Amino acid sequence: MQFTLAALAALLTLAAALPTESKRATPGGVKFCTGENSTSDCEYAVYDYNTCHTLAAPYYKNVGSIVVDSGAFCRITYTAESCTLHGDAFINPPGEATLHHFTDAEGVVVDAGAAITSFLCQECTSCV
Repeated sequence: MQFTLAALAALLTLAAALPTESKRATPGGVKFCTGENSTSDCEYAVYDYNTCHTLAAPYYKNVGSIVVDSGAFCRITYTAESCTLHGDAFINPPGEATLHHFTDAEGVVVDAGAAITSFLCQECTSCV
């Protein structure tokens, strides 16, 4: 009986240490951070697709990095006050570690993080 109780206690301890929920990406999930490489102030939320979202403080014109969950891509706008038709840049999963030294589509390095105002995310079944 004593062995059974000891074995049961060990089994319960082991089970308690196991993760209760696996961390999976959520389509539409985006994390904005004021620092590069997902540091400093960060905020994660799941956003509606095909809707322009204007960044609020402290992220308005102050994003160091962006993480985009698989299943979506986001168009960021940093040359206008609100989303433009095509956006200024596409951010695919897993995201961009540094928007302060961002290479745009023309190969020019820009400080998109100091100018980003808004974003729009879209579903992407091939984005991993």
